[in-house]
Amino acid sequence: MFRVTRINLSACLALLWLSGIAPVNAAPPNAAPADPAANPVFDTMDWRLASPGLEGGIIDKGSPTLADLSGDGIPEVIVGTTAYNGAGSYNKKSLLVALKWDGGSDADNMEIWFATDVGAPINSTPAVADIDGDGLPEIVVGLGGDVPDKDQHGGVAVYEHNGAFKWFFKTHDDYHSPDGYSEGVFSSPTLCDVDSDGDLEIAFGSWDQRIYLLDHEGNSLWSTPGWDAGHFNQDTVWSSAACADLNQDGYKEIIIGADMTHGTLIDGTSVQDGGMLYIFDYNGNVLVRRYIEEAIYAAPAVGDLDGDGDLEIVSGTSFAWWQAHECPDKCSDQPRVYVFDTSQVFGPKNYYDPTKLPNAPGWPKNTTYPGFSSPALADLDGNGDLEIVIGSGDPFQNSGDVVPGEGKVYAWHHDGAPVGGWPVEPKSRSPFFYDTYVASSPTIADVDGDGGLEIMFAMLHDVHVYNVDGSPQPLTQLNTYVSANGLLQTRDGCLWSSPTVGDADGDGNVEIWIGGGDNLDPGVGHLWRFEADKPVGKAPWHSFHRDVQNRGLYGTPELDAAPGFIYVMHEYGSGSPESDVMLVFNTGDGEIDWQATSPSPVTLSAYYGTVDGAGQAVTVTIPTSGYSKGTHFLGNITITGTIEGDAAPGSPITIPVTLYVGTIHRIYAPMILAGY
Repeated sequence: MFRVTRINLSACLALLWLSGIAPVNAAPPNAAPADPAANPVFDTMDWRLASPGLEGGIIDKGSPTLADLSGDGIPEVIVGTTAYNGAGSYNKKSLLVALKWDGGSDADNMEIWFATDVGAPINSTPAVADIDGDGLPEIVVGLGGDVPDKDQHGGVAVYEHNGAFKWFFKTHDDYHSPDGYSEGVFSSPTLCDVDSDGDLEIAFGSWDQRIYLLDHEGNSLWSTPGWDAGHFNQDTVWSSAACADLNQDGYKEIIIGADMTHGTLIDGTSVQDGGMLYIFDYNGNVLVRRYIEEAIYAAPAVGDLDGDGDLEIVSGTSFAWWQAHECPDKCSDQPRVYVFDTSQVFGPKNYYDPTKLPNAPGWPKNTTYPGFSSPALADLDGNGDLEIVIGSGDPFQNSGDVVPGEGKVYAWHHDGAPVGGWPVEPKSRSPFFYDTYVASSPTIADVDGDGGLEIMFAMLHDVHVYNVDGSPQPLTQLNTYVSANGLLQTRDGCLWSSPTVGDADGDGNVEIWIGGGDNLDPGVGHLWRFEADKPVGKAPWHSFHRDVQNRGLYGTPELDAAPGFIYVMHEYGSGSPESDVMLVFNTGDGEIDWQATSPSPVTLSAYYGTVDGAGQAVTVTIPTSGYSKGTHFLGNITITGTIEGDAAPGSPITIPVTLYVGTIHRIYAPMILAGY
């Protein structure tokens, strides 16, 4: 159901003057190295998301993605805007934007690389990977996910690494009465190799009541008899999918939440209002359809919480029970956070038997408010198991301040015991102490350089930074009139998305990115960056749904590289060298130190590094002079990985390098791009 509506932002916008960030850059250009024992100092900058003839609307629920699109080893910042102008209208452009470091000596030199008009609002987080095996990454994004602006064609779009359009998958137009527009995709696309064939598939849900798996060319791989492409859920799907190999057989499962309205499903079973947690195998067969009393709008997370070798699934519950027009009759369902035991998923029980996905011991846990926030997983206390962090809130309850809504952020150990100091009830800075519901999903990383972890989420116009004991992180924020512990302030009235942590200028300092707006430049989307004077540290859950492929998995580290082979073609008689891009990455959690060797005369732009899920792009250069016509096998690039000195899973990797020298014929075919 389209139950989530945009809260009136006038109360939030009325608070903008409180943020008071000066529109100047006060950071010293050549500051001395930071003292590791000192509290972090954050430099604040923002970028206007506009290019000649294009002005992107406010960024709402979609979070930035940091991924290397250009192959220079430094990630770009990719984000989508809505068409919303912040004042009740939808007259701006919906843009897919990439910011790129321009290579200058000033680390603040970031510029818009491309701003592509995608034609429909973006409320999803872009996913990035090489889905077609051409050695260059693609950007996959959901379109049309904006409740007040549904007169847009929804679907999933794929763009080349430079922003050029590749293909678009249009969803169905059949939620309630068809209106001529395909239904929106709020779900952030998830990229993973479900069937272990070397190609990445794309999983997502849609407001057209279906859950999809597409191949890398945009063809639907799942269908429901009588209902065309996709698995038919009979209610809207907002959740983003997680991807994990639950039984370690080499094939991935897709885990996703859904909304559900009472009635009889197409398989003949009866259900009440609430939600569903689905687990699909790679063929689209439903392994589990677990009913719970509340809708699931958030994305589930997957990880081995207790260190026993088996994966658990974590899911929050959402807003099905709080519709104002249904209260108090239907407001009795208790919101909860669930952890599910997956040991029975592949057993003989019926897929809708709730005991096929039982609650883990100590779960579920009741929460004061429902949640739109997705869970994040990390080992907060360093004892080897994982903790769970998630936001929550009720947009209609009010503690008496001028901003509607109340919220909490929770943290539990794997057994359901609360982490000391949590939950927290975040407030804006003194002397106002305003609050609202927390829609933002937490991000977990070391941003103060002490080797521990901090927890970040957005509320009102601030990114909140907490220590693992629930205390606000002491910090100093430059370019603001008032700096407050635990708060990184923007000029946006209400922030809903998740902060993203990384290093987009290659200077080694940790950065926190988030999208929103700017009261000094209203109606246009802005990207905000807070760069600390601390080095990049560990970041076990550095972005929404954890990695650039939006997989939501905290899994076993494993070294990988793409493509699996390098084959370059060279025009005979031309003396210029050829090159290709190789991506070295970690498919699981944590970090892997890697090093490589290459056959003579092949050279690499980097021969060693440290990779997490974001990966590291390496340029492979092949001299071509002196080769006769024909195909020449040059040897193997060998990549080895270690974790704290021990061999990493997946290591070593060999990538054969082949050079073809001869006459190359190029054919240019006409292309017609269909509008959508």
